[in-house]
Amino acid sequence: MVGMIETVKKNIILLGDGAAGKTSLVRRFVTDQFSDKYMTTLGSKVTKKDVYINLQGTQRHMVLLIWDILGQKGYQYSQALSFGGIEGALLVSDITRKSTLDSLKDYWIPSLVSVTGALPMIFLGNKNDLRDQAEFGEKELKEMAHGYEPCELRNQTYMTSSKTGENVEAAFRELAETLMRNTEKARLNYTQYIMDKSEINSIKEVADHILADFSLQFGGAENAGPILERHIREVGMNINDPTKKELVELVNALANIEEKFKPEKVVNLNRTKRLYLINLF
Repeated sequence: MVGMIETVKKNIILLGDGAAGKTSLVRRFVTDQFSDKYMTTLGSKVTKKDVYINLQGTQRHMVLLIWDILGQKGYQYSQALSFGGIEGALLVSDITRKSTLDSLKDYWIPSLVSVTGALPMIFLGNKNDLRDQAEFGEKELKEMAHGYEPCELRNQTYMTSSKTGENVEAAFRELAETLMRNTEKARLNYTQYIMDKSEINSIKEVADHILADFSLQFGGAENAGPILERHIREVGMNINDPTKKELVELVNALANIEEKFKPEKVVNLNRTKRLYLINLF
């Protein structure tokens, strides 16, 4: 049809430590709003944004599905559920905390690429409105990004501020345009990776496995994320340092949810195996 605009859907993800500003960046890009009230993302949240790109004289329509996931280290199985099908990433660090830059190299990037393989990555030094309190700057950010394949990116690093909007639109559009130029979508089988459970060594790893198990049985991280977030808050679970009591309450709450769509035998089996993991500690 003459005049019809091609539409492409792409999944991208924001990764980085908690409180680095990932959720605020998404809000700024999607709604052009900012809030300084910090809320921990406990589940996986997916936000949709329509982007129009002029590529070689032709206007293209892209639907960006933007994944914002739990930003606490140690939940590798739950986080990996969100990685399947991801085609580009924004790696977010907080310039007032050097540790958040180190975490990208030591934890977030290895966790992501172990599932997705190589993919376009843009590095963000966020909270640039607080540069008078900075522990690192653009030089260190570029040094970090230098070791990773730019995948046709014109700019691989941006100093951003979700408060002022500095470079937020530019960073997201850079990734979107790169993905539009590279429309080949990876076909990934990540379920085996997630279910290849290694030895559990801490109560936090128990929590990770419970969240991942529920997500898998509930149709994936996108479906399960809002439910997990609500019930984690309701039981008062500290995602950084969960207790056995909190996890037991969460398991019982999840069983109540599963009763609505699973046979009683399956619900009881799930509850039993999750409680068994908790009782290892």
